[in-house]
Amino acid sequence: MTKRPMPTGRTLGLLAVFAVVIAFSLGSTLVKRADSPGVLVAFWRMITTTVVWNSILLATGRRPSLRNLRQALIPGIFFGLNITCFYAGATHNSVANAELIGSLTPFLVVPIGARYFKEYINPRALLFALVAFGGVAIVLFTAPSKGDASLKGNLLGGLAMLLWATYIATTRHFRREMDVVTFMASITPIAVVTVFPLALINGGLTSVSSTGWRYILLLTFVTGVAAHGLMVFAQKTIPIGTIGIAQVAQPALAAVWSFLLVGETLHGKQLIGMGLVLGGLLAFIVLNQRGAGRRHGLSENAIATESSGATV
Repeated sequence: MTKRPMPTGRTLGLLAVFAVVIAFSLGSTLVKRADSPGVLVAFWRMITTTVVWNSILLATGRRPSLRNLRQALIPGIFFGLNITCFYAGATHNSVANAELIGSLTPFLVVPIGARYFKEYINPRALLFALVAFGGVAIVLFTAPSKGDASLKGNLLGGLAMLLWATYIATTRHFRREMDVVTFMASITPIAVVTVFPLALINGGLTSVSSTGWRYILLLTFVTGVAAHGLMVFAQKTIPIGTIGIAQVAQPALAAVWSFLLVGETLHGKQLIGMGLVLGGLLAFIVLNQRGAGRRHGLSENAIATESSGATV
């Protein structure tokens, strides 16, 4: 009998990216359902997430070292600020607007990955990325308005998008040899300290509704643990540019969740747009990963050729 080959690191990374997209697409809808101020939801979700990640680390007989905390300082600050701005913006905006603004992240992440981390981007794959962006526009600009959008929500969403792109880039740079659990256990307490003054300024630190507490726990495990942990894991084998463009699918999925959980409606044009998003996204990832694999193979062959030439 032949043994079934184990999944490669790249395959596991791609699966992690798809799981990240699904989990994050739930975020804005769950925040709206929390029926509590977004800043307070962000603060308490950060605390519960910190407890979970550090409990997991302690269960393995470890704890974050001062060196780990120093490495995680900058991404931890951006992490806390991003969560706070996104949650605050989501409570002052429609799901459609919040997710549309967030979908612009790849315009920053892709060039950052290519410029600073020498990540490969297949030019042909970018054409399918444009198809996916077109699908996003169809999904969100044809969505029926529920009157929740506001200038404040749009500004907070734009700031959250900038902070998220910075968080992804600084995580890629500062994480280095830290495993997922150690990194998340290190950045979450830094994020709590970052968010605490904002929660104090908001006021009513414990004025979270009973519904809010339930959704804070949901957000803790769906986004705070599963999504963020899998994203850090994926960065070991998947370029941050690919991760950023993969998240283009989030708005389309968020439209589905908002229909199921908040009551926003969908129609034929939006379904067509979702098909374009998912089709363009899949084509981008397949082309880009094949191109990166071929490039890696050519590099290894060149090294092998040089080595054999040197021995001769």
